[in-house]
Amino acid sequence: MNKNHDAAFGILRALRDSVGCDVSGESLRSQLGISRAAIWKQIERLRAQGYKIEARTRSGYRLIASPDTPLETELAPLLTVRRMGRRLHYSARTDSTSLQLDKLAEAGAPEGSVVVADEQTAGRGRMARTWFSPPGVNLYFSLLLRPRVAPAAATTLPLLAGLAVARAVERVAPKLKARIKWPNDIQIGGRKVCGILCDMQAEADSVRHVIVGLGVNVNLAAGELPPELAHRATSLRIAGGSRVSRAVLLAAILNMFEPAYESWCVDGLAPFLEELRARDALAGRRVTLEQFQHRHSGRAAGVAPDGALLLEMDNGSILPVLSGDVHVAYQRGR
Repeated sequence: MNKNHDAAFGILRALRDSVGCDVSGESLRSQLGISRAAIWKQIERLRAQGYKIEARTRSGYRLIASPDTPLETELAPLLTVRRMGRRLHYSARTDSTSLQLDKLAEAGAPEGSVVVADEQTAGRGRMARTWFSPPGVNLYFSLLLRPRVAPAAATTLPLLAGLAVARAVERVAPKLKARIKWPNDIQIGGRKVCGILCDMQAEADSVRHVIVGLGVNVNLAAGELPPELAHRATSLRIAGGSRVSRAVLLAAILNMFEPAYESWCVDGLAPFLEELRARDALAGRRVTLEQFQHRHSGRAAGVAPDGALLLEMDNGSILPVLSGDVHVAYQRGR
């Protein structure tokens, strides 16, 4: 962290510790060991990021409001983990957080690095689909992992990330119940609230890095969803009836993910299978799975330790499927 970051964090910490009261420039100068001019410069930078800070003659500074933006200054005080999110790169607008993080990964960025954006212009979902990424309301971020596992093992990471998101959603919005739709969607009330896309760079027998990209619909209002998504998507605000801090949600996801990831690196997906079964949005439902030129229909019967969806076929046999697009077969009258 550079001196500017240190100063900004120090100023915010002092202002938050004195909520409702003014903090004098002299007090900040004494605490931080920087000049009054440097303090003023950092105050202006914080204001440009959306912080509302009042300056009162002969009295000092007072923090009136903080932005609902996943800035490093908002995230860092909420993190309880050692690595995930400790290197944060924020952009107000970018093409894709995953594309930007891939460049950083190739340049040697450490595991746990995060790129987060307020808006994406080229957000991606599975099957080359576009991810709806308007500014100011949702959470778009990508997380860099460097697991020392075989490439085949890394294919279960979307499910692990999904568990972290589901747990985090219920932490910040306890009235909501999050379910995981294999292989990489999080649903609330049967509607999609989060999508996960993992991009892996690997050699024949080892993983160079994995970028876990996540898009979470946080504070979208019902009228803000495009017509083609209105019947199958939702947001935490729509489902829960109130706004959620994006920084608080991001911190909760990272805090949930790191210990789960450390366990996964040792034991794989096995320790999480029971919770995956409990959160399985497809369990017992008749589904159709499209896979390249093939189509399979059967009853969803859970997830295997290697992350495969288990399909119970009409003849009673079990077909494990590692990839594909799943559609629930709705019956008339239901």
